[in-house]
Amino acid sequence: MTKLIARSDFHHIIDHPGSGTVLGIKEDKVLLVYLERPGFPFKTYEVPGGVCDLGETHEQAARREFWEETGYELGYTFHFQSIKPSVGYSNEMISVFYAEVLEQTSVPEHEIEWLSKPQVKEFIKEGKIIDSQSLAVLSHWLSSDLNFQLPSVMFVCTGNYYRSRFCEIYFNLLTEGKLPLADSKGLLAYMKSNEGMVSPHTLHYLESEGLPLGKMKFPEQIEQRHLETGVRVIAMDEEEHRPMMEKDYPEFANSIEYWQVHDIDFTEPVDALPALKNQVELLVKELLGSKN
Repeated sequence: MTKLIARSDFHHIIDHPGSGTVLGIKEDKVLLVYLERPGFPFKTYEVPGGVCDLGETHEQAARREFWEETGYELGYTFHFQSIKPSVGYSNEMISVFYAEVLEQTSVPEHEIEWLSKPQVKEFIKEGKIIDSQSLAVLSHWLSSDLNFQLPSVMFVCTGNYYRSRFCEIYFNLLTEGKLPLADSKGLLAYMKSNEGMVSPHTLHYLESEGLPLGKMKFPEQIEQRHLETGVRVIAMDEEEHRPMMEKDYPEFANSIEYWQVHDIDFTEPVDALPALKNQVELLVKELLGSKN
């Protein structure tokens, strides 16, 4: 049973595991769920999503919730934005992704409806879409042109927190408007062993180099489906990551590339991050050269 607490009696911050949501797109229409929320007098339309389960990243939660709520499978999920919905009440962060909607393979939990951009605008005006998360996501979508190109490259490390995140950020800064964006994943990101979105060492180095952070996101777990896309995958350290690949994804262990940049327990960030910077610059030079 839901318990209502008066604002004057609430003196805490809710420790929230985080949430994931997906803007599911097909033929320039978005798929929304139509449902009733406790304590609210009428049904409204929302972007599908929900809370992260234990041992589940934001991306994994977003995909699971989308399938449970709509019954549809998704293509590659691209990070869209991060939202902090309840400043002062909760530390919840919502990671928003977008993806192409594929076939329906299950009975949906809720009523669902496809809406065009003009329809979304009308529904917002009519008060049929009112929750802050959906309003933020859909407002961003209305003013955006989404790119569904697969990544140029996927950088992989253990936690998707330090090395691979720097490579993703730096690659995308160097290639903006020239190549499809890079992505990054972690072989053990689901363990959530790090605090926050990205390593302080990565943040400090970017700042020291005068580089912007770009879009911030939480670590994401690499899965079989990512490897099956054919995207070029580069792991940060062969000694560290080849055994992980051989254990979890043996059929791909020899088909990805490996660099030789160790984690923080073997190589200091003052040495590792400049080495990665150089590797990324060489990679970009190679890719832009092959494009020309």
